[in-house]
Amino acid sequence: MTLGELREEVWNALARFGLALHPTPPHGHHPNFLGARRAAERLLKTPEFQGARRVLAGMDAVLKPLREEALRQGKELLLPHPDRPGEFLLLKDLDPRKLKRVREAYRFGVRVALEEATPDLVLIGAVAVDEEGGWVGKGYGFPQSWLRVEAPFATLAHPVMVYPRLPVPPERRVDLIATPQRLLRLG
Repeated sequence: MTLGELREEVWNALARFGLALHPTPPHGHHPNFLGARRAAERLLKTPEFQGARRVLAGMDAVLKPLREEALRQGKELLLPHPDRPGEFLLLKDLDPRKLKRVREAYRFGVRVALEEATPDLVLIGAVAVDEEGGWVGKGYGFPQSWLRVEAPFATLAHPVMVYPRLPVPPERRVDLIATPQRLLRLG
């Protein structure tokens, strides 16, 4: 199996069983899924999220509840610039209701280099993960393969996205995987 075939397998299963939420179809995205809010609630309770002062989060719809809660709790939110790969925006003291669309973050954020704004936690979307911490993304965009930070990586996944072991080499490793039913701590 190739990375592309694995992605298609997951996207097709989410679509076929009516498990994908906006944006649909899930193809080409880190999918938003039925139960994602419950998975996010599980991740919000972790010491990693609770103790983080600065959170780097992807722009995916599935991560919206995590981004909003980070801002509600007064955490600094670091986002990849929506139009400039490799650039980041730092948001501080922002009411999450002001950020209607994550692509508007440039209106509220200050451009920073990642080295200047080291995160305590990294939140990324996923297409597939495994119970060993393997991760496969959508194939482009954030998180870039070069992204290396000394912070735990966490993601949300529907059970159909979780494999005992990925049938392909993972693109990166994650430390936490939250599903609607459980939390996998792998770090």
